[in-house]
Amino acid sequence: MIRNEDKEFVEAVFNIDDKRFFKLVEDGRLNESVIKNTNFFYSPPLPLYYITICWDYILKDYNEWKEEYRDIVYKRKCQNDRIKNFFNEKYGLDMSDIPFSSYCDYFFSQPKDASVEDCLGETKESLISQGFKEIDIDLYCRVVKFDYEQVERLLQCGANPRTWIPCKGEDQCMDRIGTECSFLNIELDHVIMERSYDTELRVSMHNLIGLAAHEKMYDLLLKYDK
Repeated sequence: MIRNEDKEFVEAVFNIDDKRFFKLVEDGRLNESVIKNTNFFYSPPLPLYYITICWDYILKDYNEWKEEYRDIVYKRKCQNDRIKNFFNEKYGLDMSDIPFSSYCDYFFSQPKDASVEDCLGETKESLISQGFKEIDIDLYCRVVKFDYEQVERLLQCGANPRTWIPCKGEDQCMDRIGTECSFLNIELDHVIMERSYDTELRVSMHNLIGLAAHEKMYDLLLKYDK
């Protein structure tokens, strides 16, 4: 359970409130143990700086936002960068990535041991008999398990992220990930745009980790999109 004295830091970092964050630091209220574990989740631990890394994934491509929102998104990126630089310069933390697959229980994904049938509603043999390539089936399953390393390997081997595969309906990797990105962006719009909105912090934190994980996956798929 998160301690009350640490909750202010979690809220400041989550809300990208750099002024509040640095005021708390200046007041000597930063308990360094919270940097390694906010105690926000029972398992796995959620370090405080992971929240900043998540926002970094979400805000880095601010130029791709609609022109009317670009300035505010850029402002939020700069605020997040200040907190990011603090963690890097003060504690020498690697601010480039987090193990998203460890947090799959908290966002829309499949577990590591999910079968093809779990992911796609049919067995691999059935899908291959319908004319689908094994490499494209494997790609979809790895994508929804957020196994970035294997996803990149399959893409390098020629897997097509735009192959439509029956998925309790029809779906493709790009659409599956892109649709969830759009949904989670709406769920976190109040934070990005600094609007007052009454949402439980735990729910918003799930959305944040989920959006960052999906943004990272979408960028990877886009890199190899034909």
